Amino acid sequence: MRISIGGERVEVPDDLGRALLAALRGARLVEPPLAATFDDLTFLVARISRVTQHLTVVKELAMSRADATGGYSNRRALGIAAAMAPSQLGRVLEGHGLPRDRRSGGVNLVSAFRTTDDGVLHLAAEPDVAGLSSFTLPATPTPNEAMDLAEFDGRELTFYYRPQVPIAVADLGRTAGYTLRDADQNVIGCVTEPVFDALFGDPRLDPTRPNGR
Repeated sequence: MRISIGGERVEVPDDLGRALLAALRGARLVEPPLAATFDDLTFLVARISRVTQHLTVVKELAMSRADATGGYSNRRALGIAAAMAPSQLGRVLEGHGLPRDRRSGGVNLVSAFRTTDDGVLHLAAEPDVAGLSSFTLPATPTPNEAMDLAEFDGRELTFYYRPQVPIAVADLGRTAGYTLRDADQNVIGCVTEPVFDALFGDPRLDPTRPNGR
């Protein structure tokens, strides 16, 4: 089956196409797949898994962005929309760097970084980062020299952040849900839009995380 979205046509298994159409129409009845052989059914499962994983990430980024739109967003309405219990919703948002308890928590807001090989500070002046908390992430290997990578990909970077900034003033905007993670220090840092723009494409910008399911 060939489906067309925004002028782009994509070949998908017939069963997947029918399932997508039924889901978008809000059908209540789930039709079983028509594929019968092991190989066809396994291929269908693999395609559905990729679609599901991608949609889950998009869903949680949308949830994070909705939660970061103001200091008192309606988490009850968000949980209903996401079909999640409050505890599960809290775990998912916390995995994206957002506070589980908005009344007492904030976000670690990454606003500047330094390239450790040359010591150059980016997006801030030295007085701006004096006294700020920081963490360093090791360089990541360049996957392919022919790829058009961000300027800072493959370099060790030290990130400076303000801890526990109230969500109402953090102004995450379109970066909500994207985080930098230091597993050694157990720090999750939400990035400002200038940092996001500078590092866009860096594999360490992580929209995925354990989500408590």
